[in-house]
Amino acid sequence: MLKLPRIVWDQDKLLHNAAYLDELCRKSEYPINWVPVTKVVSGDTEIIRTLINTGCRFLADSRIENLKSIKEISDSCQTMLLRLPGIHEAEDVVKYADISLVSEIETIKKLQDKACLLGVNHKIIVMIELGDLREGILAENLIKVGQFILKQSNIEWLGIGTNLTCYGGVIPSEEIMLELAAIKQQVERELNHSLEIISGGNSSILPLLMEQKIPKGINQIRLGESLFFGRESAYGKNIPGMYNDVFTLQAEVIEVKEKNSIPRGTLGMNAFGVKPVFIDRGIHKRAIVALGEQDVPVSDLTPLNRSIEIIGSSSDHLILDVTGTNTRVGDVLSFKVNYKSLLYAMTSKYVNKKQTSTEQLVGNNALTY
Repeated sequence: MLKLPRIVWDQDKLLHNAAYLDELCRKSEYPINWVPVTKVVSGDTEIIRTLINTGCRFLADSRIENLKSIKEISDSCQTMLLRLPGIHEAEDVVKYADISLVSEIETIKKLQDKACLLGVNHKIIVMIELGDLREGILAENLIKVGQFILKQSNIEWLGIGTNLTCYGGVIPSEEIMLELAAIKQQVERELNHSLEIISGGNSSILPLLMEQKIPKGINQIRLGESLFFGRESAYGKNIPGMYNDVFTLQAEVIEVKEKNSIPRGTLGMNAFGVKPVFIDRGIHKRAIVALGEQDVPVSDLTPLNRSIEIIGSSSDHLILDVTGTNTRVGDVLSFKVNYKSLLYAMTSKYVNKKQTSTEQLVGNNALTY
């Protein structure tokens, strides 16, 4: 039975993108490891299993539930919690995250308590604020924080890191990376503590990597958007040689009618409290698809059939202008997704997920050469 709507993903294209990133990091002037970030696929077991089967022994995610899924598939796969741990989830963090990113002494205290209780060591990367204004301590406070960390019996201080672009849109630069590398040297000089990992950022750092401008000392990057969408996130450009259509959203047409393009009667607010604005297209051919805002942000979808246009939506109906096409009831239409719409669709219990192969997908020639 065909279960719709659904996200279909192409294993061959995903494997190609992973291999491309492997090669890109291998060609770096200085050794760099990359960690696949799986949060956009919401812990999908088949995708996680595929990545692990390629040889990935380290996966990162923002949700404890997804890290637990990874551990259930492979207990030997190392996990990293990307979002700062909450005080009340500290025990689960220690159980399911081999490494967590931290910025608060109170959180470190709680992780120490739970790690001691469970009889394990927990590894941490201290996040440094370098301009983007999301998570991270100020660099001038690191030595004091570091002194506290080194007194903890069950906390292993593995490294430092930073995050850019996600909130403030700050683009990683060679100067910022040099600043991070200098902070590592300061820690090792003043605290006599060697830092194994210097985590330089996410897919927005790829332009620097491709230009061989990541300085010595930065030895880890965390990549999700580039892996799943074949693009860097600093300027939003596709990376030549990578696939940008690993994922496709499919949904069924449940009505096709010729109707007016302007509602009749006095207009008020729609289902989302917004007074809509309509374009007068006259009488035209309209289709309704069984998909809506409860499943995915509709404005982030692009029909693969370029003759079809999205003209509106409600909670569970997507309305299309299909004039000039032979769209019929029962047809399955395909849509290109971006990072945001994939995130929503993979999180929704109403959207099915299915692995497929390249030849089964519409629009399978999207290598961005």
